[in-house]
Amino acid sequence: MPLQLGLEVIDQGGVDVLRGHRPGDERGRGEVEQAALKLSKESIPRYCALACVGEARRRLAATPRPSLGGPAAYARRLARSLNFLCDHYEHIDGIHS
Repeated sequence: MPLQLGLEVIDQGGVDVLRGHRPGDERGRGEVEQAALKLSKESIPRYCALACVGEARRRLAATPRPSLGGPAAYARRLARSLNFLCDHYEHIDGIHS
């Protein structure tokens, strides 16, 4: 059953679309991970970015559960992971520039 979220409806089909273009997509995760691995092992940005990559992997391995807000909450968690991955990538890119 679709969940009403403001003016948007997110159902399982919407979650499937998000999972097709998700933050844990190896392209995005791989770029952040590769950029982080270029930093020194003592680097705090490296540690934070790699932790974020791990969190994105864990969130993608999960499935929407009704007890945790269902597809809408799952979509929000995926979106937050994507946002954090982008932030880390931009920060690391600034360090390399």
